[in-house]
Order: sequence, then C-alpha cells, then structure tokens
Amino acid sequence: MTTLPQEFNWYVAHPEISARYAGEYIAIVGEAVVAHGKDLKFVLEEARKHGKPFIHKVRRVDKELVV
Repeated sequence: MTTLPQEFNWYVAHPEISARYAGEYIAIVGEAVVAHGKDLKFVLEEARKHGKPFIHKVRRVDKELVV
C-alpha cells in the first residue's frame, strides 16, 4: 500500500488553494505553495529551490452543475 505525500494531504485539507490557483500548476513543499503558474518548467525550477516538491495541476472549474 502506498502512502500519500504530506503535501497532498495538506492540499486536500485546504480547498481554498484550488480556487486561488485555478488553471495553474502549483508546487507544494511541506505545508506551503512555493511556486505556481501556467508554465510547468518555470514552476519546477522555482520549486526545486525549496526542496522536493509535490506538483499538481489545479483544474479550472468554469461552471458548477447543481442537481
């Protein structure tokens, strides 16, 4: 069984991150977003300055479906 990284658990516990960085790549180290943007290469380069990052592409939600 694989355990999820600490950074993933922190991301899931903070849904406001998705709203703030919609449509962007984010890099998380520990409990902080250390880099973000639309250019994955840039985000990786910046994030590696802070350690081994967890990288995630935040989906953009254009519309909500309410049933």
